[in-house]
Amino acid sequence: MEQIAAGIHQVSKGVNAFIIDGDEGVVLIDTGLPRRHGAIIDGIGSIGRTPDDIRVIVITHGHADHTGGAAALKRASGASLIASEIDAPIVRGDRTASAPPILDFPILRGLVRLVPEAEGSVVDDAVTQGPVPGVSDLTVVATPGHTEGHISLLLDRNGGVLFAGDSALATRGGGIQRGFMNRKTATFDSSLRTMAGLDFEIACFGHSSAITGGAAGAFRAFVGSI
Repeated sequence: MEQIAAGIHQVSKGVNAFIIDGDEGVVLIDTGLPRRHGAIIDGIGSIGRTPDDIRVIVITHGHADHTGGAAALKRASGASLIASEIDAPIVRGDRTASAPPILDFPILRGLVRLVPEAEGSVVDDAVTQGPVPGVSDLTVVATPGHTEGHISLLLDRNGGVLFAGDSALATRGGGIQRGFMNRKTATFDSSLRTMAGLDFEIACFGHSSAITGGAAGAFRAFVGSI
């Protein structure tokens, strides 16, 4: 587990999930691949917390590499589970997620097929924009494109922290790119502009390292180039 900033930790087990620790308890952003939620529980334990301290779990979108541990972690904690209105049926298991754009690349299709299906779970609140219920400093931002119901989260701490899910990737040089899992579309690029219009110092991503300073400027620089 990697500490991104005070009270913010990244658990990387094939994909990134995030632990936010604070006075109100623990908030999880995404839950990783199916059957690997133990890494998140271990991470929570390493900061002196237990699953009982998890109050809220927020899912950025309905792909199994982000929803995989949701049902197990909800059972272990009794936490409230939140997803967007559009992707909530996928998280519940009532609808199949749209195929990720990564399937455009034949060499990667086999890897995607190895990911087990995620267990469905009850979604307690469907929120596409606005405050996260039960968390005073976390806001949902609609960022469709990677999936129709993709959301990002903005945390009002440490100068602002954006949890961008799969709506972008960081480059090795600390810049922004659409990433191999996204297509250039008007909807997707509109979401990039939405994020570039926010104020934050740190950005965290599902499939790349975090940008720990000047992150909003990196988004703005990229948006200015498209």
